Amino acid sequence: MRRAFVIELFGHEMCLLSVIQSLRFCEDLEVHVISSDHVKRNVMQSSFFQEDVEWHEIKTEEPKRNRLIKNAKSFKRVIEDVLQAVFDVSERNDLVLINTVECDLCHLLISRNLVESLSTRGLKVFIGIHNSFLFMSGFAAELEKDLKRYYSLPLETRFEKKGFPSFLSAIMAKMVLRHRRACLRRIAASAAGHFVFGELVLTPSSSKARLVFSSKPVDLDVVSFRRKRIFEIGHNKDKLVFTVTGRVDLHRRDYTSVLRSFEQIDASKFQLVFLGEFADEKVRELVSNSSIRNSITTFDRRISEEEFEHWISKTDFVIAPVSEIPPYGKFKISGNPGDALSAGIPLIIPKRYYENNTSPGTLSYTDSESLKEKIEELIENRAFSASISNEALDRTLSIADGLERTASVCNILSDA
Repeated sequence: MRRAFVIELFGHEMCLLSVIQSLRFCEDLEVHVISSDHVKRNVMQSSFFQEDVEWHEIKTEEPKRNRLIKNAKSFKRVIEDVLQAVFDVSERNDLVLINTVECDLCHLLISRNLVESLSTRGLKVFIGIHNSFLFMSGFAAELEKDLKRYYSLPLETRFEKKGFPSFLSAIMAKMVLRHRRACLRRIAASAAGHFVFGELVLTPSSSKARLVFSSKPVDLDVVSFRRKRIFEIGHNKDKLVFTVTGRVDLHRRDYTSVLRSFEQIDASKFQLVFLGEFADEKVRELVSNSSIRNSITTFDRRISEEEFEHWISKTDFVIAPVSEIPPYGKFKISGNPGDALSAGIPLIIPKRYYENNTSPGTLSYTDSESLKEKIEELIENRAFSASISNEALDRTLSIADGLERTASVCNILSDA
């Protein structure tokens, strides 16, 4: 039986669990997971944890989110442990899916020490791509400029916090970004294929195999109750629940437009949930002063998975007010579409995100007025609400049944 090794050292636990869930549908494929110790601990607390796959735990010195590697020396030791775990049980033409290669230090050693070593042994290596801009070049000048600014600014901030002057921080950030992109392009070129978390996310080469996963596993428990809730939506006038998932700040999501839209609607007809920890005082102030404050549910703490799933099970529509387009959409996946797809819930998202290629069960808007009109239509036209809800649920069920994306993944892997 052919083996597939899924490697995750740095986080992205839900993405890891989604890959595992999809691969388990593939016949004649034995799934192995190689993860850091802290990723394994986090995953084991999830309701999506799969006990019937082979787990190989890699010890690390610094079990902190996205910073488990202190230096290149310890990173090299981790890479050696990963290679040993694969080589102990692998055979030629087995598959290896490596997630999260864009982070600090990863790209410096993964290509030379991991990808090349695995490929030399005759294994087929697939690279997970979370930020496709970093792997690619040749974009239009204006787009290239905008995206470079998006990826350079966080680096500039980090250098400034270390005491470097602004002008030097900007130069260093550009150099680091240029070097990172060059390394990642080499990694992408050496891989047998690539995988992404979202249908629209670009991959570096059209000639190589491309796998598409959801950013979150399908929640079969929540999905099983959706049909009953859809019936209720279509046959009574209960409040509809609209939820924005994720950390509440203005960095990536436009909460201002969401509030402006709902403030023009009868607050007795909806409940608005910001399902994430408040991390932005400006949003907190906007909510506190809002005329619909009593219809908004917020949280001052980090949400546990159990609490998240509780509120998702009550949600009728997920709103994804993504403000950074691009890179989100073509180059990077937002978590909101994954949350909606996982639970079979309709998604409401800016039109630019999908560039007119919206999936079934998805509604798009252009501005706060357009969003208000969509919400009003959903509230007042319950037959329409039920119809779009059924579309979203059917799409999720097709994935859960292996009839859509999972079948495609299995077919591609079998040909690799």
